[in-house]
Amino acid sequence: MFNFSKDNVENTTDRLAKKSDQAIEQIAAQVKSTANELLDAVNDTADNTQDKAKELIHTLKSNLDRLTSEESAASIASDLSSKAGRVKEQVQREVSDTYHTIKDKTVDTVQEHPLGTVLVAAGVGLLIGYLLGTKRGE
Repeated sequence: MFNFSKDNVENTTDRLAKKSDQAIEQIAAQVKSTANELLDAVNDTADNTQDKAKELIHTLKSNLDRLTSEESAASIASDLSSKAGRVKEQVQREVSDTYHTIKDKTVDTVQEHPLGTVLVAAGVGLLIGYLLGTKRGE
């Protein structure tokens, strides 16, 4: 059944030691292979990330340079100044036209109805005087 002789135990121990050494070497090789694969994957990911980051930084610098260039700022300021000048001229024309229209209508009304104009002016004066007088009496 069981042979516990010295030679047999030594042979069995040697066989087991060799098998355990082989198993350890296989496990070590697998761990080393897996570690190398993981390192390669990390390096690839890092390289891709670094490339993307460099590309984004380059794009940002380019956009910043374009937006802050003196020509761009001067061009924007010139456009704004030009547009403001056109708006100012248009508003001045419209105000002047409106003023002349109201003035002409008022002159025409006074010339066509002088008595009515005097009565309306007197009525407005009395109304304003009454309103101001009641506020003083309070």
